[in-house]
Amino acid sequence: MSKKSEYRVLNSVSYILCFLLALGIGNPPQADCAERIGLKETVRKALENNLELQAFRKRLEEAKGDLTKASLLLPSNPTVGTRMGERHNTRTDSTNTDYTITLSQEFRIAGQRGKGISVAEKNLEKVTAEVETLEWDITARVKKNFYEVLALKRVLEARQTIQELYERLREAMQLKFKEGAATILELNTANIQYNRARREYQVASGRYASSLLGLKLLLALPEDYPLEPAGELEHVAMRLDPPGLIKGALQTRPDLKAVEREVERADLEVDLLKSQRVPNPQVDGFFGREEGSQRLLGGGITIPLPLIDRKQGELQKAGASKEAARLNLENKHLQIRKEVQSAYEVFLASQKGLEAYEGIVPEMAESLKLNELTYTEGKVGFVEFVLLQNNLIEAEISYLETLLDYYRAIVDLEKATIRKLIE
Repeated sequence: MSKKSEYRVLNSVSYILCFLLALGIGNPPQADCAERIGLKETVRKALENNLELQAFRKRLEEAKGDLTKASLLLPSNPTVGTRMGERHNTRTDSTNTDYTITLSQEFRIAGQRGKGISVAEKNLEKVTAEVETLEWDITARVKKNFYEVLALKRVLEARQTIQELYERLREAMQLKFKEGAATILELNTANIQYNRARREYQVASGRYASSLLGLKLLLALPEDYPLEPAGELEHVAMRLDPPGLIKGALQTRPDLKAVEREVERADLEVDLLKSQRVPNPQVDGFFGREEGSQRLLGGGITIPLPLIDRKQGELQKAGASKEAARLNLENKHLQIRKEVQSAYEVFLASQKGLEAYEGIVPEMAESLKLNELTYTEGKVGFVEFVLLQNNLIEAEISYLETLLDYYRAIVDLEKATIRKLIE
């Protein structure tokens, strides 16, 4: 059964369970229909199921195929040929039938096989590093998307609370207007605030749905697959050393390793082409018989003369590729330093922005409770209660967005340094 078929079956089973739970059948009745999944499991599934990565990994098989071909003892298959014909013997005035069987085989010289193997091995190492680079890139995308879903879900819940508050305010104002205790301006203001809150909720709902859909795509899941990322976002303060981060990145970045292997491969390819300027000899053997005569057995060596083709074009192309790889290596060193420094600056700025909320977040939660209590005890009116709740929840939403920016910055820094900063 294919993965898509398995997901369809799981999806159908999930829907059936949800239906049974809705009817009160099954235990426990509060069971969640969506698959709850943590960050580590999400990353693991992405690396296992991601179609982009699966397609890219096929390049490893191609590189292994090149290595297998380069490792063959002989560069080509032997060639067998036959010749047969009639010969008229004028002396005896008779016709004789002659035949010859030939066998030819090309052999490598000047260490071409060993050099070819070295070129193929460096190419395999390069492709392996490129696959690892894509794995880190997908891991970063998954983690960003995962954190985004967690944050946007909390934002959506906050927007829903605000919408419900303004809906209650609108209903209360409609009742007061009917009783003559509110003006048309107050009623219109309540309607405007409610419509704005509803629009912001719809926008938040769309952002959450889009982010969740993006995560499913990275996991190669169907759009309607019930999935719910599980986890909490919280401020984890870190003190990092930029020079150490740059040094570590230059030692571990797989994309840098890929460029280094390409430089080595290009250099070895030039040596291989130089060895191929002297063509490989071809050893021939033959066996034949002339009717009425003795059998013939012999052999020879054929060596193409390198008078016209001395690999000039191939060497020119390989030399240009070697120089380009060297320049790419220099550029990659500069690029990595810039990426790490830039990612660190963004991380530092986002961390400072988040630190501004350190003393406010506990107070916001406490203020929400106090505002609820004072309204319940009749110390403030409903309008004042709604406006203060709205301001407090908006502050919470601002904190969540700042927290999300912080986690995004951490992921970018992890990707730039190939180093896990948080689990």
